[in-house]
Amino acid sequence: MNWYIVHVKSGKCQEIIDYLNTDQNIYAFLPKMEKWFSNSHIKEFQTSYMYPDYIFIRTSLNQEEFKMKYDDFFRSIRQMADLLEYDGMIALTSVEQMLLEKMFDNQDVIKHSTGHIVDSHLMINEGPLIGLEKRIKKIDRHKRVAILDCNIFGRIMKVPLEVISKS
Repeated sequence: MNWYIVHVKSGKCQEIIDYLNTDQNIYAFLPKMEKWFSNSHIKEFQTSYMYPDYIFIRTSLNQEEFKMKYDDFFRSIRQMADLLEYDGMIALTSVEQMLLEKMFDNQDVIKHSTGHIVDSHLMINEGPLIGLEKRIKKIDRHKRVAILDCNIFGRIMKVPLEVISKS
C-alpha cells in the first residue's frame, strides 16, 4: 500500500476525492482528528479536519504506476491542486506510511490518546500513541496536543493527547 498527498488550493476537495475514489485501487480521504473543545457548557473531544486542504490517498499503485495513470489529471487541475513531492518522491516513505497506518482508525480519524507523566517521562495508557512516546517532541497540556517528530513531507504532526496526571 502506498500513500500520496494532494494539496488543494481552491476548496474543491470533495470533487477531487469523488473523482479519485471512482478507481477501485484508490481510497482518497480528508484526514480527521479529535480536538479538545471547551466552553462554559461543553468540555469534550470533537472530530475536525486535521489538514483541511490536504487529501490523503492510499493505493496499491506504486509511484511509477500512479504517476503514469494520474499525471495528466494532476496537470489539468494544477490551478486547483498539486500532488506533493518531497526530495523527488511523490509517495510517502515506508516509515511515514507505517506511522499513519498506526495513527488512523478505520474511519480516517486520529483518536486522542491518554497518558500520565511519571518522573518527567510520559507513559501512554491508551490510544494510537502507545509505543511512540520517544517520538513526542513537545506536549501542550492546555490544548491537549502532542507534537510528533515525524516530518511527514517536512511538516510537524500535532496529535490529540490528554495527560491525566503528573507526579
